[in-house]
Amino acid sequence: MRYLRLPAVEPPLHALPALVFVHGLMGYSFSWRHNLEFFAQHRDVYAIDLLGVGHSDRPAPGSVDYGMGAAASRLTDFLRSLGQSHIDLVGTSHGGAVAMLAASQDRASSTPLIRSLVLVAPANPFMTNARLRIALFRTSFGRMLLRNLAARSRLLRRKSVGRMYAHAARITEETRSGYDVNLADRRSYEYALEVVRTWREDMQKLQAALASIADIPTLLLWGERDQAVSCKSGLLLQKVFSNAQYVVLPDVGHLPYEEAPEEFNRIVLRFLES
Repeated sequence: MRYLRLPAVEPPLHALPALVFVHGLMGYSFSWRHNLEFFAQHRDVYAIDLLGVGHSDRPAPGSVDYGMGAAASRLTDFLRSLGQSHIDLVGTSHGGAVAMLAASQDRASSTPLIRSLVLVAPANPFMTNARLRIALFRTSFGRMLLRNLAARSRLLRRKSVGRMYAHAARITEETRSGYDVNLADRRSYEYALEVVRTWREDMQKLQAALASIADIPTLLLWGERDQAVSCKSGLLLQKVFSNAQYVVLPDVGHLPYEEAPEEFNRIVLRFLES
């Protein structure tokens, strides 16, 4: 697993927890390009590429378990390799689900590391708006569509990125070329199909694990115009936690850390400092 590390520019007298960012299904560490330096002013910051996507190794489908539980285990192993005493974990979309499962695994340890969670439109058991989409890509037709068309079609790649934003005019060419690291690589779709293959079962596991992390201070952050993970599911997810803040950014889509980075950074920093 490849990762980026930005050491604190001005370490405080009393060390702050490291901050670790986990991207969404077809994202990678590039997704956090507007956020990493901001948070690295006073703390160590890390952004990973999950195994199978981005600039990490891409083992062939069938040779590695890409389910959320296995991804969470790899994330937990990574967190423990850092030598930190406390960690604040930020996860978005599919990475948000992986972060919650990792927190559950971490809580089972005698020395848990994760101090707080920032979940940005995380995939969750209450996101009913995604069921048809997930069901499509579990069919042979849906799998064929992704394998044979998506990576080859520049138009489809542009549409898939545009769907993540509330306003396509906010998408730069840097953004499009950055995401093409995944979207133009057929192996990324094989990875995504492996994730989707066990999605239903993984969501059941996540729902069962939520009680174990209910007391972790959590920020739930959504864009009001999110088409991928309904912000209404965040209200149901909030009820699981005993200490959760729920914030919705108006006129923003699925990627608030990209579409409204200054506001995103300000909200997350305020949460972490509290």
